[in-house]
Amino acid sequence: MNEKDISIQDDFLTKEKFEELSAIVTGIDFPWHFSEVLVNEDEETDAGILLHSIYENRIPRSHFYNTFLPIVEALNAIVLFRIRINLTFRLPVPHFCDFHGDMQTITALAQQAQWTTSILYMGTNNAYTELENGQRIESVANRLLSFPASIKHRYGTQTDELRRIVVNFNYLKVDTGEGYLLRPSEEITG
Repeated sequence: MNEKDISIQDDFLTKEKFEELSAIVTGIDFPWHFSEVLVNEDEETDAGILLHSIYENRIPRSHFYNTFLPIVEALNAIVLFRIRINLTFRLPVPHFCDFHGDMQTITALAQQAQWTTSILYMGTNNAYTELENGQRIESVANRLLSFPASIKHRYGTQTDELRRIVVNFNYLKVDTGEGYLLRPSEEITG
């Protein structure tokens, strides 16, 4: 793993855009779906997780899809694989999921191409994302963490705030020969 492949950007969205998005995903009308499985079927869970799938494998899965298009455009993704929102609840002792890649079903493809995982933190709490090299990235509101999808990561649940919400993006970069450049695709912007 190369440290330069990992990017942490604070204040990713403007204050107004972040507040608008936060109001949507924390609103009473935002639908959540319960899953006992955090990452793997055989993984022991303490509280499960709430999920909302926005987009997966070329198919918009939520009527909130258009809400996330400005973020996809800001990421300049050429191909979008998935957008999923995760919500975990406070536990008295942190629970850690297994190390995983968000694109495990296409791991070989993720390693061959420059797929990227980005995590947008919707609140500040004492949970964090841990990369397989041991680096820990704190959950800070409006922080965007980006890294190659081939890098395994995990999260631990928080013990301070009632909920932790993150938005996961999985998308493809294009190599221009001068380094990686992200460009919007016709699929996403057209």
